[in-house]
Amino acid sequence: MSQDFNPPLPTAQIPRPPMQAWVDERTRVAVGRNTNIAGKLIFQEPVRIEGRFRGEVSSVELLVVTAEAIIEGKLRAPRLLILGEVTGDVIGALQVVLGPAAKVNGRIQSGSLTICEGALFNGDVQMGADAAPPAGTSSSRIAAS
Repeated sequence: MSQDFNPPLPTAQIPRPPMQAWVDERTRVAVGRNTNIAGKLIFQEPVRIEGRFRGEVSSVELLVVTAEAIIEGKLRAPRLLILGEVTGDVIGALQVVLGPAAKVNGRIQSGSLTICEGALFNGDVQMGADAAPPAGTSSSRIAAS
């Protein structure tokens, strides 16, 4: 008995977010667990926030907000991984990943945004080439909500 073999049609591959690689990346702890800090932090290296922070955090590389972290304020970094809570704006990022337990309230400007299943996001998103302007420049606002 002969049967025709019909191979399955190719399916679109869902790209995996860089989340695990970013979690594993070596970072400096800027705000440790059980710590409350307010102010403005500027880093020239990958950085991780584990505690409570109110103000503005900037990194020229990676910024990781861990699952225990609670941030109120502005975040600036080319690569941003949010696993905890953020109330405020993400400005001028190239890539943003909201992990499965992330809770974000605010505006996100990014060239790329990945929201993992389980994450909560309430706010506006501005994406595309105009979303991540070079430092010191402005862009037109294209909002999606």
